[in-house]
Amino acid sequence: MKHLFLITLSFCFLPVVLQNKNDSIAHIRQQLLMKIYNNKDQNRINDYDKSFVSDDKIFYESLTRISETNYSLSEKDMIEKTLKNYIQGSSYNDLEKLESAFATDAALFLTVKGTFKRLTPTDYLNFFKNKKKGVYNRRTGNILSIEIYNDIATAKVEIFILDRKVKLMDLFLLKKLEGDWKIISKTATKL
Repeated sequence: MKHLFLITLSFCFLPVVLQNKNDSIAHIRQQLLMKIYNNKDQNRINDYDKSFVSDDKIFYESLTRISETNYSLSEKDMIEKTLKNYIQGSSYNDLEKLESAFATDAALFLTVKGTFKRLTPTDYLNFFKNKKKGVYNRRTGNILSIEIYNDIATAKVEIFILDRKVKLMDLFLLKKLEGDWKIISKTATKL
């Protein structure tokens, strides 16, 4: 009977003992995580995405995400620079600036004098070569949209040729080549 009493008594106290053991395991885990993340505020460990992460780790990850965002913005800035070289080069007959916007083997699909043609960048530059460099030819452009997908992008640019009262929609395909964004294809239509 004594043995039965001791066995019953131990089952009554077993949950309390196990709870204390679990508490001590949790405490050891907490201490280990604090050492791993060098958290100065040892009372602040957050349950983050089903794992334990310190506030410092969360802050670090948020900085990483910010830098990724800035990286994307700088890519967009680089694409805008290429498109502005195209717009300014064609608006001011600046062949060097215009040529810098294109990949050397770019393909331009345009309607020239009523005929649909495939042109090279050199063919396109010939439209501007006999005009005085740096003189505004009353052609202006406005970047409407840019979409980036890793090392390729699309862009939509509205072009106004004021002397002819013409509005064009240019569509561009761009590729990042050797660290620079270049136009690899272009087409346009009159609106």
